[in-house]
Formats: sequence, structure tokens, C-alpha cells
Amino acid sequence: MKPRDLFKLAVRILGLIFLYHGLMSVPVLFQGIYGSFRNAIGMIIAVGWPLVVAVALLGFAAKFTDFFYPKSED
Repeated sequence: MKPRDLFKLAVRILGLIFLYHGLMSVPVLFQGIYGSFRNAIGMIIAVGWPLVVAVALLGFAAKFTDFFYPKSED
């Protein structure tokens, strides 16, 4: 495997880790929102940002790889 392929794999694995952490906190989000509405926005942000990062890493892994490992002309 080339370093480029390993980097793409690492970005996708990191995206899966963020997805796991975001989905694991969804039940806590619902419990907190229905318990009190005072902290609802903070809890949505706390749960939402890992999911946004996961979607970015999983969806744009190829673009991240192209940015960090540009194709050489030779």
C-alpha cells in the first residue's frame, strides 16, 4: 500500500470514530432535551459537531487525500 492509500484509510477510520462518538451520545441528547430545555442548544452542539466532522471526513476523504498528497507530474 502506498502512503496515499494509507492516509485515505486513516481519514476514513477517523471519520468512523467520530461517527461512533456522535451516535453514542444521541440517547443522552434526547434524555437531556426532554428533561429540561435550558441546555438543549448546548447538548445539540455537543452531539452535532462530531457528526458533522464524521460526515466531512467520510464524505470528503478523497479530497483530503488529493489536497495533502497531490499527484506528481512525473
